[in-house]
This record gives sequence, structure tokens and C-alpha cells, in this order.
Amino acid sequence: MGAIRTAARALIFRDGRLLLARCRDADGDWYMAPGGGQHEGESLPETLVRECREELGAEVEVLGLCFVRDYIVARHAFSYLDEAAHQLEVFFECRVSEDYQAGLGDEPDSRQIGVVWADHAMLAGARVYPAQLKRLVSAEGRSDLPLSDLPLYWGEDDRGQGD
Repeated sequence: MGAIRTAARALIFRDGRLLLARCRDADGDWYMAPGGGQHEGESLPETLVRECREELGAEVEVLGLCFVRDYIVARHAFSYLDEAAHQLEVFFECRVSEDYQAGLGDEPDSRQIGVVWADHAMLAGARVYPAQLKRLVSAEGRSDLPLSDLPLYWGEDDRGQGD
């Protein structure tokens, strides 16, 4: 069995919108929280700062842990992972500077074509991974629930706990 890969992901909110990486495959566009794999000797916040610099061209401030998700590729119809069969994703609330404009960094992921501030209407009809990210932005803006009130473990299956 292969090693479990650890990744850090950023939840960045502004004006009722969530900052997401826009990616493309043969089926069209899809969205995910920015971030990626942890390097040996790197803390998760350090991973997140590096990944956001690469993907977003932004310096982020890591505010706090939000939730953890197991992503077991064999249990999902779609995978954005090429090299790992199991990834542990750790989501943190982060902040970017007020003057940050959504745009690609110098080293975006291979399928990444952009960065967007996504509102509720855009997310409703979009492929978003994990799908639970859609619940973080309501029609009125950010969810009424503080992120700290969400379950810490978001699971790994297709019944609302994963994709």
C-alpha cells in the first residue's frame, strides 16, 4: 500500500465569496480550495503559505484549523490526484491582503487555469471538490455558522461527507 499524502488547503473569504482555484479537464471547469502537498520538514502552515504563493501569487496569513478530510481516491468517481491514492487534507481559514486581485501565481497546478472569488450563485451549479465547500457560502454571503461550529472531521464518502 502506498503512503498517505498530507495536504494543506486554504479557506479564504471576502465579501461573502470564497477564493477557489479554477481547474479544467475534459468534462469542463471545476473548483477546489487552493493548497497542496506537504513537503518533508515543512509544517502545514508553511505548506499553505508556499502553495498559495505558487497558485495564487499571494501571501496568506494562516488563521486557524477548520476541518480535516480523508480523500480516498478509490471511493470517488472523480479524482484531482494523479500520484496518490489517499490524501489527508487539512483545511485552514486564511486571509489575503485587502488589495489582492484573484490571479494565477507563478507555479499553478497542472490543471489550474485561474483563480476566482466564488459566490453562492456560481457555486450552486459548479463542480466543487469537496462539494461541502458549497455550504460555506450562503445566498446571503458566508454561512451563518462560524467555521469553528462545523464538524472537525469531514469524512471521505460520497454521501455529503466527501465530494
